[in-house]
Amino acid sequence: MLRNIILISLIAVSVSLAWDTSNTIQKSNFNFGHQSGYMYSRMGDAYFKEAGFWDFQTGFMAYYTRKMPLVRNPYWEERLMLTVPLYFIIYPCNAIALEMELTDLFVEFPYQNRHNTGGKTPRFKTKMRLLKEGRYRPAVAFTVGVAFSSAKPYTIWDNNHNYYESNGLAGAGTGEADYLLLFNVSKKIGSSLIIHSRLGLAPLGSPVEYVRGSGQADEIPYGISVYNKFNNSWAAQMEVSGMYNGLSSTKLAHYSVLRIQVHRETKLSTITLNLEKGLTRETDEFVAGFYNTFHFRKK
Repeated sequence: MLRNIILISLIAVSVSLAWDTSNTIQKSNFNFGHQSGYMYSRMGDAYFKEAGFWDFQTGFMAYYTRKMPLVRNPYWEERLMLTVPLYFIIYPCNAIALEMELTDLFVEFPYQNRHNTGGKTPRFKTKMRLLKEGRYRPAVAFTVGVAFSSAKPYTIWDNNHNYYESNGLAGAGTGEADYLLLFNVSKKIGSSLIIHSRLGLAPLGSPVEYVRGSGQADEIPYGISVYNKFNNSWAAQMEVSGMYNGLSSTKLAHYSVLRIQVHRETKLSTITLNLEKGLTRETDEFVAGFYNTFHFRKK
């Protein structure tokens, strides 16, 4: 009898230890917000440049969260991710823009020597004009995009690593293909003020083991922005934007930020100071950095 009790106790302890060290990731607790929200929270507009123009954007951005949601291990609660964007916009005609985000060079510091570095999630989008702005009507554009799959984040698939320790601290993206359908609306008010808004659908691939209803997270990108041009060189912009989860089974997926930008504009480039404050628990708490967009024209 005593031997059976000891044996059962050992089995129970072994099972509990295996549970503690196993990968417990599920769709209901995968952090889609921190993993992908920054990619789908950037506002755009419904305007186009003339055929032959193209832009290249780079810069430096820092994303910081003091306490990640659902993380039980205090050593993994804090997250800092540094990124360098590499972004091209090409205008082959007056009503189409081809957008190519080749990668995000990043380094992430979740816990001591477990930081993650690399480049992930190349994204390609085509923006098409639906309606040209008139005196009383806004400009309307429609965007179709795809984010290609990248290597699965190692910190959530590593053996003997409990998901609740890090809650998906694994760099950019989900490691799955994502898609984007987006409407942008822009309207000039007077000589210096422009209102931008957007609404769409972004089915994000779910990296978890497939069970019924876990194939993707249906996100709704949204946003509204006010742009004010002070003179030929300076402008400012304030916006609220993000993505809202469309399925009740997807919990950590509402990414929303209040963003303030200051633009220094010249003919050759635009330098943008970017500051953000997260509005939900699965949003980066603070974001700061700059973008430098270089303007070119094919001769």
